[in-house]
Amino acid sequence: MQKIGALTIVELKKLYRDPITLVVLLLMPVGLTLVYWVAMRNISNDYYPVPGMNHFEYLLPGTMGYAIIYMGMMVALALSEYREAGLLKRLQTTPTTPYQYLGSLIVAYTIIAVFQAAIVLLVARLTGYQPLGGLVGLVLASIFLAFLGVTAVGLGLLTASVAKSSGAASGLAVIYIVPMMMFGALLAVFNDTTRLIAKFTPNYYVSDSLSIIFQQGIVSNPTIWQNLAILAGISLVVVVGGIQLFKRNEFR
Repeated sequence: MQKIGALTIVELKKLYRDPITLVVLLLMPVGLTLVYWVAMRNISNDYYPVPGMNHFEYLLPGTMGYAIIYMGMMVALALSEYREAGLLKRLQTTPTTPYQYLGSLIVAYTIIAVFQAAIVLLVARLTGYQPLGGLVGLVLASIFLAFLGVTAVGLGLLTASVAKSSGAASGLAVIYIVPMMMFGALLAVFNDTTRLIAKFTPNYYVSDSLSIIFQQGIVSNPTIWQNLAILAGISLVVVVGGIQLFKRNEFR
């Protein structure tokens, strides 16, 4: 665990030293939130779970999750670039095991995931949004977002395992990012049919639960715990599958 902690710090420092990646991580959630606020704060719909809410408030929980899912592409690109630069082969000559290295990736990007979502909520708060749920709601939201961060890393590992270059990795990542943006983030969910489609995306369970927590303030709703169990199961399957496939392909 000590070595994973040290490697996690190294991964976080890499992001800090890469200005482009850092700008994307910080500005994407801020920009996305502000664009939604400017464009959608005066739009309303009868499908919303809370009467009187606007479209920006409806999409905000999904925005928090979508900012995290985008990390799947970033992980895939980073690993593909490491492979092309020969860094993964060099790693095999060190005492660090593949599980320790991949474990540090999961921890580092999970921390980033919660941080990104916090930025979205902070920006929304500055625009006048009033989240409900209190401290318990914030803790629950953090747990959901952490699981989604693990899922994003798993998707990145699966993508990097299949893609042979960074360009191919970005193209493959779009295949799952777009449906998650349209349906999982509730952008195209306006009726029961589109909601059913959204249930096939992992970030939907975050969007749905955060909507209940922040917009209704009901932290004991059984749907929240059902969604958490589903998301935890998805996270486990995706990240274990990603680790095993990436380890088999890259650490022979």
